[in-house]
Amino acid sequence: MDALISGQAGVAILIQGNEITTLGIEDGRGELRYAPAAIPYLLAGANDVVEINSTSRRDVLGRLKLSWQFDRALQLTLIALDRSEEVENRRLSIECLSELFGDHQVLESVGNRLYSAPLPEGSDLEAASLFAQGCRGIEQFFRDLHLDQGLIQRVRNAWDSIPVSHFDAESAKQEFLEAAITAGAFRLLARAHSDPAAFGLATIQCHQNLMTLPNYRKILQAWTSPLKPRQVASAIPEPSDIQKQSSREHANRHQPHARFVSTHELFENVKKQKQAIVDLLKKDDIAHVRAYADQLIESQLRTGGPEYAAMSLCDLAQEAKAIHNYSLQVELAQKAVEVAPEDGWAHGQVADAYVCLGQYDNALKSFQLAATFGQPAFAACGRARVLRAIGRLDESLAAFEQVIAAYPEENTAWYGRAEVLRDMWKLDDALHAYDLAIQTFPAEIVPRCGKAAVLKDMGHLDESLNSYDDAIEKLGDDVVPLCGRADVLKELGRLDQALTAYDHAIGAFPTECIPKCGRAEVLKEMGKLDEALEAYSDVAAAFQHDVVPLSGRAETLKRMRRFEQALTAYEDALQRFPDERRLRNGRADVLKRLGRLRDALRTYDDNIKRSPYDIIALSGRADVLKELGELKEAVAAYGVLMTRNPSKQSIRNAKAAVLTVLCHYEEALKLLPVGDPHTREEWIAQHIRGMIFLRRGKLDLALKLFEVSVARIPFASERRYFENALAVAKLRMKKFDEAVKSLGQDREPLTNVLRMHAFGGMQRLGEARDILEKLESNCPRNLVRLKNELAARYKLSRNAPRHDVRWVFDEECRGVLLEAA
Repeated sequence: MDALISGQAGVAILIQGNEITTLGIEDGRGELRYAPAAIPYLLAGANDVVEINSTSRRDVLGRLKLSWQFDRALQLTLIALDRSEEVENRRLSIECLSELFGDHQVLESVGNRLYSAPLPEGSDLEAASLFAQGCRGIEQFFRDLHLDQGLIQRVRNAWDSIPVSHFDAESAKQEFLEAAITAGAFRLLARAHSDPAAFGLATIQCHQNLMTLPNYRKILQAWTSPLKPRQVASAIPEPSDIQKQSSREHANRHQPHARFVSTHELFENVKKQKQAIVDLLKKDDIAHVRAYADQLIESQLRTGGPEYAAMSLCDLAQEAKAIHNYSLQVELAQKAVEVAPEDGWAHGQVADAYVCLGQYDNALKSFQLAATFGQPAFAACGRARVLRAIGRLDESLAAFEQVIAAYPEENTAWYGRAEVLRDMWKLDDALHAYDLAIQTFPAEIVPRCGKAAVLKDMGHLDESLNSYDDAIEKLGDDVVPLCGRADVLKELGRLDQALTAYDHAIGAFPTECIPKCGRAEVLKEMGKLDEALEAYSDVAAAFQHDVVPLSGRAETLKRMRRFEQALTAYEDALQRFPDERRLRNGRADVLKRLGRLRDALRTYDDNIKRSPYDIIALSGRADVLKELGELKEAVAAYGVLMTRNPSKQSIRNAKAAVLTVLCHYEEALKLLPVGDPHTREEWIAQHIRGMIFLRRGKLDLALKLFEVSVARIPFASERRYFENALAVAKLRMKKFDEAVKSLGQDREPLTNVLRMHAFGGMQRLGEARDILEKLESNCPRNLVRLKNELAARYKLSRNAPRHDVRWVFDEECRGVLLEAA
């Protein structure tokens, strides 16, 4: 059930469907039932109403009592401070406060409210302090409040100076203000005064308390910047120098003239040491990282205690994760657990590292410890992540939904649910889930980028581009939307713009791997394969713990038809990342291209067994069936895929190509989009349409389509498909010399078979024989019969021809269709 609670009204309203029930705190009438229309009257204009979802009656009663006590304590405090009140009333209010302030939560709540703004004129703090003499804690409370009025004014002025543009609207600023008051942010900052260490800790606590609010980092920075005490700079010494300095300080600690080292200086030194460690991490200087980390933790254990040492180690573990050094991540996180064994967050970081390493059993154990030591929401999310990682997507989805119900403020659960739906190719549901996440967390970048990515998966590329642009406009430059936008430009065939977009992302985020890999991918699509290979190799060397450049490099070798090298590259990468699906699927595709079709089929089957929703593996398996000549089985496999993701054009194209080979032209045409092509898949669909014209004997239409496409298509590898198709049309017309010109310089096996046909038709038999010799050691299984027939037809072998011209034409069309899609 849900509830509305008001301490001012002294009532809680329980909401179950269309019925409401009230619980009162000041009378003994018990529960009373009302119509929903009575809610405004029951609350009687109260402005402290709090809404609670999915709660229990016991929880509501506890919250109502505390809210009521706070409201009464606040009213009594204001009476005690009011100069215009009767003296006796002021004394009586303080007597009542003695009991209410016995609850520390009530005292804190009143203090948080009174520290949010200077007291109005007419307040009499001195007299209130005198009236409170001898009362538990109240006298000191009033004295502190009196002394801190100037600081309260300063903190409030800083708040009022924050531009409304930092918020969505004036109402959003008011909501943030109420949250900051409740969290005690005003009181923390005022009491920190000019002590740099206290101010630093207060700022950290404000971030922790308000981190669920939109744009909280920017707002807190604007608020605290004018309040910040003067900084004291100090250089970061080498580890050996730290030891010497520590020894000197220890020796001088009891000397009369020893220099006092302030907490702030220690805090600043910790900050500088952590930054130095991060810099070393990025250089992959792990030996010095460990030395610096040991020195840092030794220092913090002396000066701050295990809690702060564990916090630093967890921060460094996340930095190791950012560069994909997961073994170091788990090492640092485990050290955090060693120094603070009851720190739930530290256990959570160990679990996170195990997830990254694929050690899921260990991850689940650490998540359980995180829950035991105070991090139940993080642990529940972690378990859902593990279920997703091991392919149990239905269970993962249910787990994320349970987290959302229990911990609606846990944003990662909302994102996780949407990602699982995307993994399951329930794209409409994923889109809806991301929309809900955006509504709930409007200032977060993750759900906006997730929505844009789903739109791309659905083929709505213009909408995806607009979504990325909207995310960048609302939340500023971030590496994910910048690279996502560039990737959509690439898919739209706007390769020059994509390259420029990736260059911008690299300039803005020079230490990130993603934009550098994206740029290399665009070079590959432009047909600049040598440049792409060099770029991927450079990125792989610079980001040794990242799988993306390794996968990209292997894929580029495959595109260059250096299949043995590509296979080695994939297998080497799998040694380091054995559970990475893109590597397993990439390796299977290379096996297919090497003609090891049964090996490829077994690999895809194994991948599907591990990840039943892996659409790349499912598509790859269907492609292998196609290569094996099992066309009806391939059509069925593509049909199953279409039921899971009916809008994915690559699957529709693959099925349409096989249907065209089987001469089911009308059925194939229904799967193809209409209109001018822009995306890669639209161009491939255009190619299939042209092949249908060709097979139906509409040569003029086919020729025109192929010629225009060769001139316009921006994708280098897909251009070759149109060139081959154009050559087949020319061969059908016996225009052998024009067919040779159409084929260009490409040396793919199918292109060479078509070139051998053209040279044979022109009676350039020496050149035809040279090509045949090359094909003998490098001819895919599906082209062997065609190669042998052409060799026999032009007397390049001792065999007699077995088929007619129509058969040759059909086989060439078949080869072109099955290669392209």
